[in-house]
Amino acid sequence: MSEQTAIGILGGMGPQAGIDLASKIVAQTKVKRDQDHIPTILYSDPLVPDRTHFLLGDSTVNPGNEMAKGLLNLERSGAKVAGIACNTAHSALIFDHTLSQLKEAHSSLEVLHLIDVTVEGIRARHPSAKRIGILGTKGTYHFRLYDDRLEAAGLLPLRPDTFEHLEEAIYHSDSGIKACSSPVSDVARQLVFRSADQVIQQGAEVVILGCTELPIAVPEATYKGIPLIDPGLFMARALIQAVAPDRLMPLSVA
Repeated sequence: MSEQTAIGILGGMGPQAGIDLASKIVAQTKVKRDQDHIPTILYSDPLVPDRTHFLLGDSTVNPGNEMAKGLLNLERSGAKVAGIACNTAHSALIFDHTLSQLKEAHSSLEVLHLIDVTVEGIRARHPSAKRIGILGTKGTYHFRLYDDRLEAAGLLPLRPDTFEHLEEAIYHSDSGIKACSSPVSDVARQLVFRSADQVIQQGAEVVILGCTELPIAVPEATYKGIPLIDPGLFMARALIQAVAPDRLMPLSVA
């Protein structure tokens, strides 16, 4: 790895998600001293418009415009590869628009796709799992962010019976994770568990915490014996792999 190679993180969606991804990069890097860590740049931009509101037609402003500005800032700061700390931002309507803006700016920044690296991570870490529960936002469900890629990999996606519990857990103005992320309220945690129960009852063998706020609320590795999948963990590992594969911690297989 050259001195100029750095990882970029586009955060702010919400702010704790970017910090969480940076922490996972540190945790997944093999080091013996400070200088062994990988230079990492976090650009936290809470001004990125709400992704779900755009996808559901409640806003006409594509968040990809602001996201592209943030990614270009990361590139100017020295990042060669970047990850976006938001699941819903990887909808084609947003992610592809972001990439088109980067192309117009003649950017050479490599931007990893969170959903792709998560599905690859599930197959590597849980090779026997076939029934995959998905917890996420309405935008994630409506645009089948995980469903299509899981099905393409020969896996069966499972959804909760209702989306209201997760919407309240994430967006409630008082107890939601976006409003109260450090610490997360017990109300929000219990709502996430209630949704997890619904996909587990359908036979889920692993459950994806498919909104970057959810692993902040539920950092546990398992729930009722079922592995909980943190996409941020797989993004952190993919970013390390891209710039310093020799420093990537070993991956345990369940």
